[in-house]
Parts: sequence; structure tokens; C-alpha cells
Amino acid sequence: MFEKNIKPARSLLIDASREGILRFAIADSLDRDVRNIREMDVRAIPTFTDALTRFAEENSLSLRGMPCVMAVASVTSEDTVAIGRSRWMIARGGLTALFGRPVTIINNVAAQAWALRSGNASIDDLRGAGAFDLSQRGRYIIINVDQGVGCALIDVDEAGQMRVSETEAGHMDFPPQSETELRISQAINGSSRLATWEKMLVLDRHSPAWGEAGPKAMRGERRRFLAAILGRFAVNLVNAYDAWQGVLITGGTTANLLKGVGRAAFDEPFHDRRQFSRLIAPCPAWHVRQKEAVLAGTLQCVTHAQMDGLPVAA
Repeated sequence: MFEKNIKPARSLLIDASREGILRFAIADSLDRDVRNIREMDVRAIPTFTDALTRFAEENSLSLRGMPCVMAVASVTSEDTVAIGRSRWMIARGGLTALFGRPVTIINNVAAQAWALRSGNASIDDLRGAGAFDLSQRGRYIIINVDQGVGCALIDVDEAGQMRVSETEAGHMDFPPQSETELRISQAINGSSRLATWEKMLVLDRHSPAWGEAGPKAMRGERRRFLAAILGRFAVNLVNAYDAWQGVLITGGTTANLLKGVGRAAFDEPFHDRRQFSRLIAPCPAWHVRQKEAVLAGTLQCVTHAQMDGLPVAA
């Protein structure tokens, strides 16, 4: 058993979700914000362990016994975890040996979901009624569109306690609904195979794939086209995961995408559903901007675990 009100320990927070870069911070559960972030270019470093050891030496830090929470752009349920957008694989057993205790590894979009607990996010209404309120019981889904597409579920119970579940919904097959969508999805893969939702949603508006779509994919319509696909994706996930409490959209490209005609296009799929239309039509959606969302989310994991008297472990 772990005692309540334990003294907060200093924890190492790691963002390993960016290509070629590791980002570090040290904080405890009483810290409200992540400060003194350090970046390391790791493109020439052979292994993740080498990078950790170098960071510890450069900062006169002892890793042994130190709680650690790390976010990666990958599936985290296995004993061996691939660090997305890199060549590295890490073994939980190896990290445990290095730190002398288990290390918590979470998906980077799950970290962004946890960061909402900090209260530091800027959240704007996209559709539906009511401001975002994490004290409301139910299930939300957060969708991040950036270098890839990630999704996580947020469950809030009667007591206001929050739980986050990771998904890989962005890797589901994209079902074209028009000849234009079919041509673009095939052009993305360079074959007759269809694309995933992720590949469609991160499609650059200057990609040569648009040339395969014909006159209906004119440059001025591309934002509307992508925003409508994002709306369809959101509606499908709300249905699949019973996320009736609402959808949170975040990511570097989404703010511009969801302006003006993009916002209207995103909204349309919420009105096109026949089944469960009474739940889908009023389903709220918000756009989220968070500073240092991934590291802030790892800090919230530390806070959540230590306030509940739990070990910071996977």
C-alpha cells in the first residue's frame, strides 16, 4: 500500500514524440507549469539509453530512483515500445534497470489530453452549445492533426476523476465517398490501395496528389475538402467510441483549417447522420491550443498519480 499525502518527488519528464529531438524537463506534482525545458538533437546518438545518459551527465543528475514519465508517438501497450519517427526501440525492462523503478510511457496525444487538467489551454467553440468543462461526466475524444493523426479518449466519472485511453484510430482505412476522394486516396499511396484517415488528413495542400483529383480539387477548395474529412472522421469516432460529451481538435495545422469555410465544412457531417442524429447533431466540438502540451501532460500524470498516493509507473 502507498500512503496518502506523500512528499512529491522530483520527476523527469520526456517528450520523445518529435523527429530527431528529445525534450526534457524536471518537475514535481506541486508545479503548475513546465519550465526549464532542455532540448537535445539525437540524430547522431546511437541509442535512447545513450541519450538519457548524456542528459544525466550534462545536468549532474542521478536517474537511479527518479520517477520518469515519457510521451512517444507510438503504441505504448507492449513490453518493447517503438519511439515513433525514429529508429529506436526501447524495452521497459531496460528502462526499469536504468531508473531502478518502472517508467511511465504514454502516447503523445494521451499526454495532450492529460494537459487539459492544467487549466492553461485556450479552448474555442467550434460547434454545439456550452463551454468545455472537464467536471462534466461522460466521454470526450481528442484528435490531434500534426505530423500524423492521433486520438485519445477522455472519461470523466461521477466524482470528476479523469481517465485517458489511447487509440490508433488515425490508422483506420479511409472510405472514399466520391470519385475525387478515391483518386486522391489512391494517389497518396501511389497504387490502387486506399489511404488511411491519417494520410488524408495530413495531406499538404500543395501535394501533387491533388493533380489526380481533376477540376473538383481546385486550390481554393482544398481547405474545405480537408475540413469536411476531419468532420467526418470526428463523427465516426464519436459513434465508434460513444464520445457524446464532445470532440476536441488540436494540432499545428488545425487552427487555420477550421476558419471560415473550413469551419462550416467541418460542421456539415454532424448534420448528415440519420442514425443517432439526436446525439450527433448537438454534439459539441472545440478547438484547443496548449503551450508545451506534451510535457504539460506528462506533468499532469505525475500530479494525478502522486495526489492519489500511487506510484508513477506504467
